[in-house]
Amino acid sequence: MTSKKVDSNNDQKKRDPDLVNAEIAMTRAARKARQRAALAGIGVMVYRDGRIVEEQPDLDK
Repeated sequence: MTSKKVDSNNDQKKRDPDLVNAEIAMTRAARKARQRAALAGIGVMVYRDGRIVEEQPDLDK
């Protein structure tokens, strides 16, 4: 059995480009869902602080 040394200096790992692109796409989809909900005059359901809550559109914009 061999032991491998864990490199603790490798804290800054490269992010997987697919995950970075997925994060960008999810952010864009969330923004579009909020825009569509605002046009319809309804809120969107979001998970915040361990609870599911309705986020109302900001009608001042």
